Amino acid sequence: MNPGTAVAGFFLWEMVKVALTLAMLFAAPRLVSMLSWPIMLIGLVVTMKVSWFALFLAARHKKL
Repeated sequence: MNPGTAVAGFFLWEMVKVALTLAMLFAAPRLVSMLSWPIMLIGLVVTMKVSWFALFLAARHKKL
């Protein structure tokens, strides 16, 4: 496989991931009756940032 194909495949699946995320965000109010948008969006941001926190902790643990 050449590098261009690998990059195209990566971007394709990233676009699929973003599209599915947006579809779930738009479907959430219909599926959850008592939805709190601010809490849901805070949860989304925390979920996306926790991987950076885990990397920070792993690097810190590696130094010890």
